[in-house]
Amino acid sequence: MALGWINYLSVVVGSANFIMLIIITTIVLKRSPKEKINWLFAMSFFFLALAYVFLPMGAFVYSPDSTTAMVLLTKIYAICLFIGLIFLMLSSIAFNYGTHFTLHLAIVIPSIVVTLVIAGLLFGLNNAESDLWYSIKAVGGENADIQTSLFFTLIFYPVSLIVIFIIIFYFIKAYKQTIDVNVKQCLRFFITGFSLSIGSLIPNILSNILADYWENAQILNAVEFIIVFIGMFFMLLGFFVKSREAIEEPAVIEIEEVPSF
Repeated sequence: MALGWINYLSVVVGSANFIMLIIITTIVLKRSPKEKINWLFAMSFFFLALAYVFLPMGAFVYSPDSTTAMVLLTKIYAICLFIGLIFLMLSSIAFNYGTHFTLHLAIVIPSIVVTLVIAGLLFGLNNAESDLWYSIKAVGGENADIQTSLFFTLIFYPVSLIVIFIIIFYFIKAYKQTIDVNVKQCLRFFITGFSLSIGSLIPNILSNILADYWENAQILNAVEFIIVFIGMFFMLLGFFVKSREAIEEPAVIEIEEVPSF
């Protein structure tokens, strides 16, 4: 089966994102392996890295006669991505209030419940013959492409956007509060990169909406991959770029814990 150029682009971008996310995970754990907040932060990047392992694999196991493997890998990609966002949300809260507050059952249990609901919808809705009661299914034909149902889209994306809003809100709050110029610099790059990566949801959603009306809607997925790559690069860059401003007093951030960058 001949794969399209978008499939190969997904492999290149997916591999690059995986490498960058693993580097970030390693940096976070290596600099302060005993801190719980660093483990939360590292786990978010680890699951995001896993997501970009499964995403391109789907195209290479696709067969017009059997789409099960590709759809399963895409679902695993989606749940890994969502789990990564949940850990990132917990990290953003911990940046402001510490892990003692963040790991309270009142925050952890709802996070687990929401994740289980999304996982249940992803893997439980399997009626590909229906126009509504499925989560993800293959479009069919020669191209390794998928589409999501309106029912699943109206649940998965709004929930994801709520989690994303919380992440951005608390990281911006941490950015404003910290007086450590290096942490501030890292957060500046991180917030920029994360915002760009989230911006890729726009072409992703449009590609699903327009799939039935525009033959070349998959081009929007190529735009999505490129935007994500740029965003990941900015996030990685933040862990290497140090501020040139002098620090005349011990740098602290007004929370119980802060990751060591």
